[in-house]
Amino acid sequence: MSLKQGKWLTLKEIEGKISPHDEYVRRELGLRKEALEYVDNITELAHYIGGTVVKLGMGEDWAIKKEAFPGVEIFFLYRHADKEFPSNLRVLYSGDKVIRMRGDDLASLTIACANHMLRYVIETNPGKTLPKICDKI
Repeated sequence: MSLKQGKWLTLKEIEGKISPHDEYVRRELGLRKEALEYVDNITELAHYIGGTVVKLGMGEDWAIKKEAFPGVEIFFLYRHADKEFPSNLRVLYSGDKVIRMRGDDLASLTIACANHMLRYVIETNPGKTLPKICDKI
């Protein structure tokens, strides 16, 4: 399962149909997505979290790949809000060892990376009124 093969998995696909962590990650990313509207340099954000910008071609405005461990990659896909749809932040996983990871571990890593993205937003937007979630990071 590498990027070249185009094999990306959701947390639900990794854990199975009954995935308590999938709903948790969706909810937590939903709380954080609004703050990402304040990112003006995706390359710098990717560097800040130790990731790289990638193009997946899944309707995202930008995507960042973060290798959590060798063989475990987390992909953050973001789409800006427009007149018809709100912003969207979703996550996919890849790598030859990702299916050996426990769902709670992947969820924790995902939220930790998303929180680190918010730290970037806070540091690069001094003096601006940011979404309330930024006050909790």
